Amino acid sequence: MDIRQLERFVAVALSGSFNRAAEALAVSQPSLTRSIQLLEAGLEQALFERGARGISLTGAGRELLPRAQLIIAERDRALAAVQALSGRAAQTVVIGCDAAFAMQRIPEALSRMAHSHPQVRMAVREGALADMLEALRAGQVNLVFAARAPGLDIGELVFEQLAMESAGVIMRADHPLARQGRTSLTDLAGARWIVPEHPVLESGWRRMFEECDLPAPPIALQTSSLGLVKGCLLAGPFVSLGDRSSFAQEIDSGRLVALDLGLSRYERPTGLFRRPEARLTQAELALVTILRAICKTVPG
Repeated sequence: MDIRQLERFVAVALSGSFNRAAEALAVSQPSLTRSIQLLEAGLEQALFERGARGISLTGAGRELLPRAQLIIAERDRALAAVQALSGRAAQTVVIGCDAAFAMQRIPEALSRMAHSHPQVRMAVREGALADMLEALRAGQVNLVFAARAPGLDIGELVFEQLAMESAGVIMRADHPLARQGRTSLTDLAGARWIVPEHPVLESGWRRMFEECDLPAPPIALQTSSLGLVKGCLLAGPFVSLGDRSSFAQEIDSGRLVALDLGLSRYERPTGLFRRPEARLTQAELALVTILRAICKTVPG
């Protein structure tokens, strides 16, 4: 088994076609087929099933794919790190993050990195945590900064807590419930709720009412987009459950408020996910150090 065989295996697996993979790699299909056959022979396992509708991965193929992607990604990282040391290429740091980090902590960290490490190129992918963790396992990103949802099984990955986020009920500053003073869950039972499109968070939101012997109100909007949540809260009579750091600018400017109902169960750690075997580059270590400092000063 060699790196070229793995690269060709990944290309076929991701394209779902020997023809498309051969075109993308600019190699002949017989050469590509021979590489896959040699890889299968070395592993003593079939990696693809051929059927009337094309090819699909076998169990062995599904097991190999993320590991092959990681091997290729680590090869590329090693080459880039050596080239950066020799001054032949700029070092690139590729990270993933959730919306809360992207809104507040990451911009400040990138600003500090631009001053302390001007030669480093940053690449940031924002998305749902599940997608970011899959990208981390595959080596498509080197670090992930995000909140860890309750009960989340991260498997072999390592999590370092950098801060604790606490939830509040977010609404417009001129919302009738915000103006009335002390607000209870009974008052909120009649509100127009925006609920995160996440089964664990939706379940917790429902339990919040059920444990107070209140029926969960109808959901007015369900979305995974933090930008859409902010826009709707600012535009209309909606309320939502969220951590203050995600809405810090709007709260600081007086456009939104966060009502504290003592929802300790919605505290959740936020921080750094990484692969345990991955050795961080100097630039990655610098970014982690910067974000540790930022998380100490930015409230959750």
